[in-house]
Amino acid sequence: MVKKRSMPPEILIILLILILATALVVNHMNSRNSSVTLSEFIEQGDSEDLSLTIYFLAPNIPFRFPLSVADLIGGFYQYRITVQGVYQEDHIFDTLQKLADVELVPVKSESRVDARIHYVFETGSGQSIFDVTWRWSGEPYIIVNGLVVKENDIFFEVIKPFLPVNALNELERHLSRR
Repeated sequence: MVKKRSMPPEILIILLILILATALVVNHMNSRNSSVTLSEFIEQGDSEDLSLTIYFLAPNIPFRFPLSVADLIGGFYQYRITVQGVYQEDHIFDTLQKLADVELVPVKSESRVDARIHYVFETGSGQSIFDVTWRWSGEPYIIVNGLVVKENDIFFEVIKPFLPVNALNELERHLSRR
């Protein structure tokens, strides 16, 4: 008859402690968000390397399929505007503070995105801290940092000073019909 050898209780306790410690460390690392939010970025005051990139396609240009953000960024745009050193613009600090403070009202949507405007604020290292996508067909809503929310004029006010006149006119004409 073969006798089974069992592990000494001390080794079992040590293994259990190691497993629990590893689980706690992994949980703590997963619970921390390594990305900086817009509010945190404003509070840090390290704003010299902030850039804004806007992708714009007029809402009156028809397509056979709804455009995704990837389509828009990938080349289906009329204008791609990049503003380096956004904080050097006179109005931007107050506008960014309003953006950070705006209450986002979630909206349920079953339809696909038809992206016509997408803009993103990025740090000098390329880290996105805030992005907005406007959807044009169907119910009016926007997507802010991946969350589908009710439209708010502040999201338009942010990019208004940077759009070419004809794009601004087209956008205002479209928004007035909503």
